[in-house]
Amino acid sequence: MDRKAFIIILMFMVASLTIGGVVRYYQPESDAEVDFSDFPLELEEWSGAREVVPQFVMDLLQPEQIFSGSYHNDSDGEVHLLFGFFLNQQSFGGPHSPRNCLPGGGWSIDSVKERTIDLPGRTVRAGRFSLSFEQQFYLMDFWYVTNYGETHSDYKFKLYSMLSSLTFQPREVAFIRVIAPDTEKGRDELERFEKLFIPEIYSRLPF
Repeated sequence: MDRKAFIIILMFMVASLTIGGVVRYYQPESDAEVDFSDFPLELEEWSGAREVVPQFVMDLLQPEQIFSGSYHNDSDGEVHLLFGFFLNQQSFGGPHSPRNCLPGGGWSIDSVKERTIDLPGRTVRAGRFSLSFEQQFYLMDFWYVTNYGETHSDYKFKLYSMLSSLTFQPREVAFIRVIAPDTEKGRDELERFEKLFIPEIYSRLPF
């Protein structure tokens, strides 16, 4: 190997190590101010009650803000809503994939498919999970929200997080989870609920 080739390779290695170190240790601070305290418990025909998230869940996820609530309407529709927002992700805390945490809680994930949610001014790509728990069946729509868009894929989520690091953006992320009984009526109620409440969630996120 001649001297010129050696110098080029050495410079490339030094540059790679420098960039890798910056990406790993430098993370710009987020200036996002997120507040879920005024999230509506009543909207059109829906009425809900806010629920306390167990402390062990808070310790595990360490969200900046989180909301959990159960909603009902006059047609006996029932929906559970959970969403959270996280600032720069560290080696601990952050949103957990339902593919990992639900089975640990006794839930079975029977199938997952793509779900497109059409909202005024935007289209959300979510995952539609078919779940079962103690011989009861449920539908869950779940997705992550990042500076690079929405996804229910854990692999894409990691990719979006890496892109945030490479472009020196705050690695802010939110997740949204909506659950209803897996019946024809439950599906209809779930989708009606989402059209009303998802815009309320997005209006409180910085993305």
